[in-house]
Parts: sequence; C-alpha cells; structure tokens
Amino acid sequence: MNFKALFILLILAFSSPTWADVISTNLSSQDAAVTSELAPLVDKQWTSNIPLIIDKAYELTGIKYKLGGSKPETGFDCSQFVKYVFEQALNLSLPPSARSLSKMGETIKFEDLQPGDLVFFNTRKSKFSHVGIYVGNDEFIHAPRTGKTIRVENLTKNYWLKRFNGATRIDPAESL
Repeated sequence: MNFKALFILLILAFSSPTWADVISTNLSSQDAAVTSELAPLVDKQWTSNIPLIIDKAYELTGIKYKLGGSKPETGFDCSQFVKYVFEQALNLSLPPSARSLSKMGETIKFEDLQPGDLVFFNTRKSKFSHVGIYVGNDEFIHAPRTGKTIRVENLTKNYWLKRFNGATRIDPAESL
C-alpha cells in the first residue's frame, strides 16, 4: 500500500468534518502539513501490522530456496522472500535485491531490533548480500541457500554475528 492510499484509509477511519474538506481537495498540496499531524497514527498503524508480516513469513517456512525464485510454488531467494512477505502482508512493494532493500527505511542498531525489521549479512564476500526478517527473541527468518528451505535462525550464533551488516526498519511511505 503506498503512502497516499494509507493516508486516505487513515482519514476515512478517523474522519471528521475537517477531514472531509481535505479528502475533497488535491492531496498532493496537503501532504507535507497533514503528514506531520498523522505521523503518530501512521506509526501506530504500522506497528499493528507487524504481526501480519511475521505470520506471513512463518507461513512460508519449509519452502525451498531457489536463486531468483519469487513465489511459493517455485521457491524463493532471500530478497524475493522478503519482497513477497511484505507484498502479501501489507501490499507494500519493495525492491528485489538485498542491497537495494538495505537502503530503505531507518538504520537500526542490533540492540534496538524489533519484529519486522530487516537484518542484513555479508554471506558472499559482499556487504548486504543476504537479508532476513527479524521475528524477535534474537531470531530471524530467511531463505538461506540452495539445498535449504525457509527457516528461523538465531542471530546470536557465531556464524550470523560475524556476518551481520546491519538492520533497517521499513518506512511504509518509502515503498515503490
């Protein structure tokens, strides 16, 4: 869902006579002023959608890894898995590569990770070459590699700690 669609949904959900005037006008001229007023509502809405992301990710556990795969029937690679989860759970369109995903949203420190955050790793001698979705309790879900299936792993295992590159929290307004 793009920001304007989310914005309209929020307006309709919390409508009052003053919001009716906003709806009937050209939203592009109102975006800057209204966005600052609605930021707490958008954050609350986003936070309430995190379980949808986590549930959709868990639904896909056991599906095989396939390089370039982008659907459950054929399998997923890591970035297409993340892209698919966010599209199915929230109708957000994200870019198709781990590196491009790493440039979206807000950078998050390891100790500040929250469920729904994206976690990145250097698994191919290249920064941000692998991505997963943090699910809480030091665990993340991902599509690991050829011959494996989508699964949950512990971030504090030595293998993942050594390769951890960072994390981001997706901003729904940044979706494609």
